[in-house]
Amino acid sequence: MIKKIFKILLPVLILCNLSYAEPIVAKKTKWGHMSIKKHFEIVTENVRAGKTAQKFEIRHGECKKQDCKWGAHRTEKHLKIYQYSKKKFRDPVFYAVSIFIPEDFGYDFVASRMSMFQAKMKGVDMPLWMVSTQGAGFQVRLGHYKRCEVHSFKKGTWNDFVVKTNYSRERVKGEKYFELWWNGKKIDECTHYIPFITKKHIQESKSHGWSSNKQQINMRYGIYKFKVGDYLSQIAKKKPKKIKTMTQPSGMKNIINPFKYDWGVKIPTTIMLYDEIRFGKSFSEIDINTNNPVD
Repeated sequence: MIKKIFKILLPVLILCNLSYAEPIVAKKTKWGHMSIKKHFEIVTENVRAGKTAQKFEIRHGECKKQDCKWGAHRTEKHLKIYQYSKKKFRDPVFYAVSIFIPEDFGYDFVASRMSMFQAKMKGVDMPLWMVSTQGAGFQVRLGHYKRCEVHSFKKGTWNDFVVKTNYSRERVKGEKYFELWWNGKKIDECTHYIPFITKKHIQESKSHGWSSNKQQINMRYGIYKFKVGDYLSQIAKKKPKKIKTMTQPSGMKNIINPFKYDWGVKIPTTIMLYDEIRFGKSFSEIDINTNNPVD
């Protein structure tokens, strides 16, 4: 009798053990409060795997609230899955994202710099980590700590990214707090061996009403351009008069409300496709080559 019960329970136990990995479909995300969402679509053509992909689009002048003032605009999805920074060392988390890079993608489309996916802590101005692009390739930034210049994109096709990150604040010798794989290849120069969440992050988060044990963190993916004013001033065919600037809390200096000026030129419409987005506790759980498609 016991053997029969064990045979019945064993597959269930195995399935429960594998259930940590989350395929991130659109319904498991939410929109950021400054995101432009009117052009978003679930598409069935040009997908990485399975039947559908997520299409993001943003056009010149489209922005909301503080983004408009600071010279940014975005169309981003936020995962409904949250992480929390702990003092003691804890297990890492893994994210997988596949992004289609158009053949004509370049500097003009990103308006000098664009985030493709990032993680932010509630109440903190700067991202904890960000994978961004200047149009030709991608770069990794870990808060104020490190910038990692990497290879050029493969354009006209899908690019698969896997990020391993550890949000612990305890330093453990030999541990890797950030790692990145691109199209199945580990990019060693992106590996980070010390905690990148600092006391400054915690203090900034707490100053916005969050307790020391609830530093809420989530990953966002989509289009986020944050140097729009700089870009427009560089390519301008007209020079607006009396341009006003401001300095953000991060120290970044921006042109205030750049979309309100007539520069004689506009930012091209940017379209990006995302697919096979996953979250898990190991590489094998989120690897595109060993898991069912996300639809």
